[in-house]
Amino acid sequence: MGNAYPATTNRKQYSSSSSVREGAAWDQERDTERAALIEENARLRGLVVQLSNLVLRNVVDQYNTTPTLPLRRSLPD
Repeated sequence: MGNAYPATTNRKQYSSSSSVREGAAWDQERDTERAALIEENARLRGLVVQLSNLVLRNVVDQYNTTPTLPLRRSLPD
């Protein structure tokens, strides 16, 4: 029975110096993306805090400004 995945002889040979450069560029790109994600996360957290404050303020204001209706009691006959 033959090998289902035969080894190819057309493999590209990479020099170690180019691999190191590619690895360093990849690491730098990854660090840049990580910094961008951290900044975006901080911005979104700030927006969540603002939204939470607005919601809480409106809920508190709604309960504080709701007029209390006088209760009507029926008069005894």
